[in-house]
Amino acid sequence: MKMKSTVRCMHCNNDYDMSVDPADLTAWSEGEFIQVALDYLSEGERELLLSGTCDTCWKKMYGEDDE
Repeated sequence: MKMKSTVRCMHCNNDYDMSVDPADLTAWSEGEFIQVALDYLSEGERELLLSGTCDTCWKKMYGEDDE
């Protein structure tokens, strides 16, 4: 069962809401790769959890990703 989680970007101080399953957060905290445990989140949402940096601030600091 997913629950709402709010994470604040440490650069712009904007709050971002996402729905996550607590069991998936536990799996990640116990060593599962974030892209496996939380595969339903976007890359930007996962980065926000990892580094505290939202997608907008990340792109301002490091530019666009060339895929």
